[in-house]
Amino acid sequence: MYVCFFCFNVTHKRCNFAFVKSDVSFGKMNFSYDVIDRRRADSHDALAVRWHSPSGRVLDISNADLQHHSDVTAYYLRRMGVGVGSVVFLYGLERAFEFATVLTALGKLCAVPVVDLRLSPVERCNRLDAYCIIALNSSSVVPVVDSSIMLFRSLELKISVGYPYPRNWFDLHTGVRLAGTFRRPADLPLHYTSLVVYDEHPIYYDETYPFRVASSDSLWDKFFVDMREGRPFEF
Repeated sequence: MYVCFFCFNVTHKRCNFAFVKSDVSFGKMNFSYDVIDRRRADSHDALAVRWHSPSGRVLDISNADLQHHSDVTAYYLRRMGVGVGSVVFLYGLERAFEFATVLTALGKLCAVPVVDLRLSPVERCNRLDAYCIIALNSSSVVPVVDSSIMLFRSLELKISVGYPYPRNWFDLHTGVRLAGTFRRPADLPLHYTSLVVYDEHPIYYDETYPFRVASSDSLWDKFFVDMREGRPFEF
C-alpha cells in the first residue's frame, strides 16, 4: 500500500485528492465495457443478477437486461452532467437492485463511485469534491444531506432511488424511463475503471479484482468477482 496523488478531469471542475491505492497495476481495461457488455455478447439470455428485495420478491435479470439497464442509466447520468472523473457518492444502494446498474453505468462514464462506510456525507463529499450523491430514498443520509445542504462546497446533484422520492431530489427511475439510446463516447479513456471505498481513509481500487485489501464478504467485491468469472451476482 502507498499514498499517491491522482488527478481527474471532472466534467465541471478539476479535482485533486490524495488516497491510498492498492498495489495493483492501473489502466488495463474498463470493467463495464470489457466484462459486463462482453457477457451480453457471449451469452445474451444467461442470468446476470438475482436480487432479493426486502419484501421477499426475487428479480432475475439476464446479461442483456443488465447491459440495457446500465446503458439507460449511463445516458441519464451523462445528461445530468456526470462524466469522466465525476465523483459520485453512493448511499444505501446495497439494498436496491440498482446497485449493479448504477455501478456499471458509472464505469461506462468513467466516473468515480465512492462507497462511504462511515455515512459522513458533508465532510467526505467536501474532501473528495463530490459532484453527485445517489442515495436510496430510505437512506439515513437523505435528511442529513438536506439539512446540511449549504455546507457542501461542490455538490451539484442529488438523485434518489425508490418511491416515494424525497423532495428536492431527482428521481432515478423517472430519468431512466425517459432516457434515450446510450452510445459510448469516442473521447472516453480507453482503459479506465475505478472505485473508492471510504472507511477511515479513502481506499482506491483499480480494475484488478478481487480486491486485495477489501473484506471477502463486501458486496462490491462479490459483484466484480462474480461478473468477471461469469457467475450470476446474487444479493
